[in-house]
Parts: sequence; structure tokens; C-alpha cells
Amino acid sequence: MKRLLLAHVMFLVLTLFGMYSCKMSDSNISNSMIVGIWQLKQEFSNEEEGSPLEEFPLSCEKLTTLEILTNGKFVEKSYYENFGTGGECTKDTEDTIGSWKKKSDGIFYFIYNQNETLLFNESYVTVKNGYLGVTIVYDDPDLGYETTLKFIYKKVSGG
Repeated sequence: MKRLLLAHVMFLVLTLFGMYSCKMSDSNISNSMIVGIWQLKQEFSNEEEGSPLEEFPLSCEKLTTLEILTNGKFVEKSYYENFGTGGECTKDTEDTIGSWKKKSDGIFYFIYNQNETLLFNESYVTVKNGYLGVTIVYDDPDLGYETTLKFIYKKVSGG
């Protein structure tokens, strides 16, 4: 049950992380560094309030990709383990889409095209050694405390 909750939270978070500004680790990073296809490699979360981040074991979620396009758009294709089909990897029926831009202050802004909203206390993006890191902090209404999620993507093509 906890695994399904985290998978659901991951989908919501990835769907909505861009509602707020995301800072790059170096404001001089060019747009070409984030453009490309990024594949989910690791996910971390805190299991209880105030606890350190622990790695969340991924299975089919590792097929999830975030494609950041040069035209200021992005597409996320998420996968999950479908227990109704014996644990086969299944792609979510809808891709998550949105837009991004870099402001003159060097901050990248991501805006998802979704109707649902989840308010974040903090979110930021870093690019380091070929990895894109997305960290999100939000108040989890189901758990009753502030939750932190961190997603690590590896660039697989482009840019």
C-alpha cells in the first residue's frame, strides 16, 4: 500500500513540480544543457516527518522519461507496475506536458498543463555531472506532514 501511495505521489509531483520556479545549480547553465531526453534513475523520499531521504526502489518507474524540447515545451512519459496484469510495466495513458523558459536571472521555470494543483513549499532543479535533480518539498495532506521527494534523471539523448 505504501508503495502504491509513493507511486501515486510521484506521478502527482512530477505532474506538478513545475508550478513554481526551479533553480539551476549554476545560473550560467545554457538552455542546451537541459534540452534532451532524461530518464528517471533514482527517487528518494522521507518516510516520516523530519527523517532523512531514503532511496525508493524503482521498477517500471525507471522507464519514465522527461523530454525537454528546444521550443520551450516538455513531455513526461510515466510508467508504473501494473499489478492487474501480473506486474507488467504499463505506460500511463496520458503524457504530462508543459512549458519551460529561462528568465534573465538564470532561473528555469516549468509550468505543467494540468488542472489539479499541489502547492509546494519549495522546489528546485540542479544539473550536475550529466544528471538532472528535481527536489520538491510539500505538505502531504494524506500523511499530515511535510514530505520531500528527490528525483534523479540521467540524460539519454539530445542537447
